[in-house]
Amino acid sequence: MTEPKDSRNKRLTYIITGAVTLVLTLVVLAATFSPPTPENAVTGMLDSFVHKDVETLEKYVHPSVLDSVQAEDFENDESLWQVFWREGHQLFEHYNVDEAVINGDEAVVTVYYGPGLIQADDFLLRREGRNWKVYDVKD
Repeated sequence: MTEPKDSRNKRLTYIITGAVTLVLTLVVLAATFSPPTPENAVTGMLDSFVHKDVETLEKYVHPSVLDSVQAEDFENDESLWQVFWREGHQLFEHYNVDEAVINGDEAVVTVYYGPGLIQADDFLLRREGRNWKVYDVKD
């Protein structure tokens, strides 16, 4: 005896729906539990410069960078971090983040920014637990 066509179609629909749901769940879990990338840390840092958001900046930079940004001693030359903080809304309005070069727990991410994306700096990162933190910049 053969199954009615409607019954077979319903079962096939349930199987396909279950498979799609399983795949989507696995994708979400992988995204949730995979470590953030160095590129994402640099992007978050640059966006925090644009919006002058210290709380967000803290998530992406080493405390020494934050200290440098917040330093009030301008007797000597300003640090590049202070320039980024003061002029970030202009410098990082448009930018391009290259793919990270990772060597163990350290990474380098080159960023092109400024008018015409003609300025470039290498941001140096270290992995702290699961997160990457920017700790230095080389221009």
